[in-house]
Amino acid sequence: MFDWPGGSWQDTVRLVLTVLSIYGAIIWVALIFWVFRDIRQRTRDPVMQIISVLLVLAGFLPGHWIYLILRPRQTLTELYERSLEEEAILQDLDDQKACPACRRRVRDDYLICPFCLVELKEPCPDCDKALDFGWLACPYCGSEKPPAIAPGPAPNHIGEEQRPGALGG
Repeated sequence: MFDWPGGSWQDTVRLVLTVLSIYGAIIWVALIFWVFRDIRQRTRDPVMQIISVLLVLAGFLPGHWIYLILRPRQTLTELYERSLEEEAILQDLDDQKACPACRRRVRDDYLICPFCLVELKEPCPDCDKALDFGWLACPYCGSEKPPAIAPGPAPNHIGEEQRPGALGG
């Protein structure tokens, strides 16, 4: 008949199987290193890291498929970035002011609530900017707020004298 190139066909099969075995071993070792690096990015738990590497070490491709199903969905970096985003959103929500009476959102520069007409701030007498009630001076123009007048007794009418102990009559 005809001669097999490179010797007998058994030698060629052995060569092909050897090359495929070496290739499979390289893929297996690469998968083990990849799983080791990947699981370290996804969890700090050393037990989970060891179990993941042993799963691929013992099971090769089926172990790798099981690892892909069971591994944490996000990396630690992604979890950290997500928590930062959530904190930023919560901070933005906390920064938004709410009316103390109706609890609806109001902007920081509103003098009154547009929904329930509760006075939120008072205007500066000089520049008309919104001032918090606790401020003693306007931070925009520097003018001092006039002191609040405390409510006192009703004023007397002109010409009426009030005598101590007298009943009005």
